[in-house]
Amino acid sequence: MPSDSPASRPLDGSRQALLQLLAELCALAGQDAAVPPVLELQLGGAVARATVDAGPGGDCLHISVRLPRLPASAQTAQARPGMDGDGFDCLWHDEEGCHIVVRRMALAAFRDERSVMDAMLDTADLAQAWQAGMLLDQPAPC
Repeated sequence: MPSDSPASRPLDGSRQALLQLLAELCALAGQDAAVPPVLELQLGGAVARATVDAGPGGDCLHISVRLPRLPASAQTAQARPGMDGDGFDCLWHDEEGCHIVVRRMALAAFRDERSVMDAMLDTADLAQAWQAGMLLDQPAPC
């Protein structure tokens, strides 16, 4: 996922490089950097979080998007297909009454800093479009 921006520093695809970038982004956002760092962004009504995680195929960028709470009338459509697969999992948080979309991407996919932010924004956009389609009873976008 390379970017055309010259202002975006290259990444080597290593766990350490992504951890360092997330720690820097946490500091820029005024967030305490946990170990490992978890960057949290409010994107409209959704909250996106990113961290580095060990996945079945090796280290990955783990992005989760907590979607806005659903109205009571829409909560029966919990298992709508469309987000699962292609590195996406869609989970239902029963206590909160909302979906959480999880995406895992291999670290090697990230060649520069901007590509990490793009992945977070793209994941949030896809998740929100999926939820909007569910609420409108339209076909899922993915």
